[in-house]
Formats: sequence, C-alpha cells, structure tokens
Amino acid sequence: MKSKPKVVVIEDDIVFANLLELSLRNNGYDAYIIATAKEAIDFIPASKGVDLFIVDYDLGDVKSNGLDLCRKIKAYAHKPVVMLTGETSTDTTVACLYAGADQYVLKPYDLKELLARIHSALHNQPKPSKDTSSHKLSVNDVELDGMARTLSCGPTSVKLTERELAVAEVLFANHNTEIKRDYIYSAVYGHQMKAFSRAADILIARFRKKLREISDDLLILPTRSAGYILVSKSNAQVEK
Repeated sequence: MKSKPKVVVIEDDIVFANLLELSLRNNGYDAYIIATAKEAIDFIPASKGVDLFIVDYDLGDVKSNGLDLCRKIKAYAHKPVVMLTGETSTDTTVACLYAGADQYVLKPYDLKELLARIHSALHNQPKPSKDTSSHKLSVNDVELDGMARTLSCGPTSVKLTERELAVAEVLFANHNTEIKRDYIYSAVYGHQMKAFSRAADILIARFRKKLREISDDLLILPTRSAGYILVSKSNAQVEK
C-alpha cells in the first residue's frame, strides 16, 4: 500500500493550524503541526521523512520568521515549501520567492487552490541529493552549520549572527554564481530593498570579515551588475 505524503504545517495560530491539518488529512495527506519557529528549527535536521512543508509567513517570532525557516528548509532539508500569508503586497510575494518558496498562497485560502499548489510543489520537486539529511553546507574546506550558526575551517570556527547566517546560506548555496544585492537583501529582511540602501553591503562586509578569520581561500567579490559572488582564490585568478 502506497504511503500518504507527509506534510508538516508550521503555524502559530493553533485554531487555523488544526483546521488545516484536518483538511489535509481528509484529502489524503499525513499532516502534522509545529507551532513555533524554535520547534521547527530543531526539527529540520531530522525531517528526512517529510515530503513538504507549509510555512506561515508571519510566525510572530522575533528571532526567526517564516522566511528564515523557508531558507533553512531549502538549504538543509531540500524539501518543497508552500508559504501561507495574509499579506497581499508584491514585496511579500517577492520575499517569499527569494527565500526559496515553491508556492505562495494567500489567507484566507481556497482549499482547492491550496491542494493544487501542494500537488504541484510535490510533483515538480527535483530528485534530492544523497546528502539531504545534512544540515551543513560546505565550499572547499569551509563548512557552514546553520543549526549551530557557525562557520568553520579545520579546528577554527567563528559564530555568526542570524542575519550573517542568512547571507552565508545564500552565498554558500549559490557559490560560483552571481547573487544580486536586492536578492540578498530580500532573503535577509523579507521585503524589497529600498533605493540607495547599503544594508546588504554592510552585512556582506561583516560576513567577509568573519570568513577571512578562518580561511584565505574563499573570496566574496563584487560583480559589475550590483551583486556578489563567492569563489575560491584559484577560480578568481582564472576568471581575471
């Protein structure tokens, strides 16, 4: 007998979450609820059996919001994410997509639409890599541990702030690829970058300083089209 797809709902409105869980179970899904961002962060490394996450955009947690969780799920669990939100602005939609969401549904949702988007996210998901259970990202000898918020190379490590970690996750997950400044900003702050804002550049500078403390092999270089790229020193020399 074919097992039901397992869906985890991360939602702090318990009444809403219970109704959603019931709807999913009545439509052929094995659904479970996680009520806080902290519980979700602890759960992500052990989420190998989960097929899809439904994440509320506004969890009301000061340290970790729905965008933070979406980034962590995509970076470490490699599972599809459907974001739920009551925000109708384009900025919110863009922020969710920048964070890696596969689908985006407005509250109050139409159940038929939500089920269709869940189906689409599940069936359009690429095959996972062999190391989908890992909660670490690495480039060359430098390792990023998102759960511990550390950056290490051999025996040397440094601690990252939550926002430095968000920048690191974007760069490590896309190393050797140009990342635009507005993408970095939206991934960290959850909305589009304002004109003339230097917030992304300041965060990059802070993370670059910590990266230099543990490794002289990886470089964060500015690009000609208002972005950054994480490369090894040897690749940077070849590109010149």
